[in-house]
Amino acid sequence: MNTFQYISIAGKLERLINNNTYPVGDKLPSLRTVHEQYQVSIGTALKAFTLLADKGLIAGREKSGYVVLRKSVAQHPLPQGVSTVSGIREITVSKTLRKATFPAPGNTAFISFFGATPDTSLLPFNAIRRSLQQASRDLTGMHLQYETAAGHPLLRQEIARRSFRWNSQLSADDIIITNGALEAIHLCLRAVTQAGDTVVVATPSYFGVLQGLEQLKLNIIELPCDSAAGIDTAQLAHICSKFSVAACILISNFNNPNGVQLQEDKKEAIARFANRQKIPVIDDDIYGDLHFDIQRPTNIKSYDTNGWVMLCSSFSKTVAPGYRIGWCAPGRFTEQVSKLKAVTNIATTSIVQLSMLELLSTGAYDRHLRKLRVTLHKLVLLTTQAIATHFPAGTRISRPQGGLVLWVELPAGINAFRLQQEALAKHIDIAPGPLFSNSGDYRNYIRISCNHAWNRRVQQALKELGRIAHELM
Repeated sequence: MNTFQYISIAGKLERLINNNTYPVGDKLPSLRTVHEQYQVSIGTALKAFTLLADKGLIAGREKSGYVVLRKSVAQHPLPQGVSTVSGIREITVSKTLRKATFPAPGNTAFISFFGATPDTSLLPFNAIRRSLQQASRDLTGMHLQYETAAGHPLLRQEIARRSFRWNSQLSADDIIITNGALEAIHLCLRAVTQAGDTVVVATPSYFGVLQGLEQLKLNIIELPCDSAAGIDTAQLAHICSKFSVAACILISNFNNPNGVQLQEDKKEAIARFANRQKIPVIDDDIYGDLHFDIQRPTNIKSYDTNGWVMLCSSFSKTVAPGYRIGWCAPGRFTEQVSKLKAVTNIATTSIVQLSMLELLSTGAYDRHLRKLRVTLHKLVLLTTQAIATHFPAGTRISRPQGGLVLWVELPAGINAFRLQQEALAKHIDIAPGPLFSNSGDYRNYIRISCNHAWNRRVQQALKELGRIAHELM
């Protein structure tokens, strides 16, 4: 059976649902019709319908075929964002972070929508266990020794082979293994900046990146990232012509928190701009593998011709958050980053690199991803529906086409920090919006992670969160 056939058919049917060819409540064509129309087996047709059912878009009805339950494209308004460039500012995000409460890891009394990693129940526990067993069977004991600073050569080769999926041509020598994506970004920044330099960052932006910039004593210019269109590349070019900019940090796909995916022409324009102006662009593509569409999207690095784009990613959001296996492809700065890695912590843990190599080389990672992407898409849709149902009128919700977070703009009178404190009293946690800006913007925004298996407890938590939001108005 051709795997790509059933995914392609499911994608076509999903588009027909989204454009109202088959409205909610209508029946879809029968299995036999799809079998005849696309010249595929009944089994392939059934697999396409099953994929849509797993996403929560359709449901089978006895003796009635499949009926449309919901679209995968919502009609609610998108969150608004800041519209002006911040100018050069000292980074003080640590002051904002002190206003928030961070959940204690593993506290099962809470339903936490705070963390942006998949719950353990969504991870391939048995495959990971087998990969660790295989990694520890090496009788030479190499898994107990230091790895090279750049990382295990076969793991780097496996990652490089995957680059064809985003239309790139990396080699093992282009890759450096790190302790998560944050270390990758941190090392890249250290290679191309020094204290007092200015870095351009899209806003809203993940607070972990802002913390890293503050630690390095860098200054920041916050570039508005629209919830639909992403950044304005002309605005980026204007900023870099007006100010002395040492580097830019941009996200190709599914920006954390607002879920924006840059269009192909913007990715290409940014790569050309970096090569033309000789300004390093750190391309954070940590969520690229969690796409909801058929094909894995490209990134800015896909269009890099002279090594000015420094690609960073990890497996923390997809398969094993606790492994802390990240990586970067720093382009023309590979040697500097490798040296910095060596003096920072020598190397990334050997046995987890070998375990990750096993997951990639045996196909276990890709089998897991095919299931995880469907599950996350369904969770995003169900969470969106719950927010639209229970939250106050005027609430705006992002529409990510990948990843696992939603960016929610609440009515102007609701304070995100106050909402978090009230929710914590009910054993519910969220990420307040001001954490995602150095300027303390997004006071009435929250980030909701769609990282839990859907059950009554999760549904009730979202309903309760909506009730608290109503009260705060």
